Amino acid sequence: MHIEILNIALHVVLLGLIYSFVVMGVYLSSRVIKFDDLTTEGSFGLGGAVTAIMLYSGYSCYLAMPLAVFAGSLAGALTGLLHTKLKMNNLICGLVVTTGLFSVCLKLAKANLTLPATSSIFMDISPLYAVAFILLLVIIVYQVVRLLLLSEVGLLLKALATNPQMLVNLGKSVHGYKILGLAIANALIALSGSLLVQTNGYFSITGNVGTLVIGLAGLILAEMIKPAFGMSLIFGAILYQAIFACTIELELEPMWNNLIKAVLIVILIQIKPRKAFVEAR
Repeated sequence: MHIEILNIALHVVLLGLIYSFVVMGVYLSSRVIKFDDLTTEGSFGLGGAVTAIMLYSGYSCYLAMPLAVFAGSLAGALTGLLHTKLKMNNLICGLVVTTGLFSVCLKLAKANLTLPATSSIFMDISPLYAVAFILLLVIIVYQVVRLLLLSEVGLLLKALATNPQMLVNLGKSVHGYKILGLAIANALIALSGSLLVQTNGYFSITGNVGTLVIGLAGLILAEMIKPAFGMSLIFGAILYQAIFACTIELELEPMWNNLIKAVLIVILIQIKPRKAFVEAR
């Protein structure tokens, strides 16, 4: 009984750590550059599809993951280009890119693709070691993003939403930095998709459904702890997975999972402290 509870807890933490990349990506797009990006589900699925087809074709996971991240960055950049060059609404840009990526993922990895047992980065390691590995990866990526936000590039990304004229006065490209911000955010999200596919051992074309809701819910929980970029983003992702795991214990049919996620985010928005919301914006 205790072993079963421990395995469930490790699985919840593992999923939380994997989805923390989504939360960080959503934070960058919605809080730093103030861009409501619907590319999330498309880049998440693309990261998974690229990883799945690479591993299925016999390539190393250490090659598949960087390619998945690069593909995600291209998806984000495409959204930025549609918004800045074609003057399309930001919501429509993300929706268009996500819709198009559905076909791309279907072409790459079909509707379902089972990975070879020996191809995953998690092969032959226990759940505890898997959690430790992902935790190390999360900390490394978190530190890189934190340093980026503290750098000149990060300060300009923040100014993009609050004072774009400052970029113009400095001779910087407002459009270029917006595209860069979306590319970085979706690269993180694609990394999450890549890791989830390897954790599950298969790719599913519907596996990205609800990713944006998970990212938003994790972000809301994180901002209840601290309304700024920090380790709270990781804790928020883990806490959301723990809450969702508790709802699964009600033994509802899997078809209700996405409805549960939608209801959870409505509840979280209602109970979120108003002060935290104001500070986050």
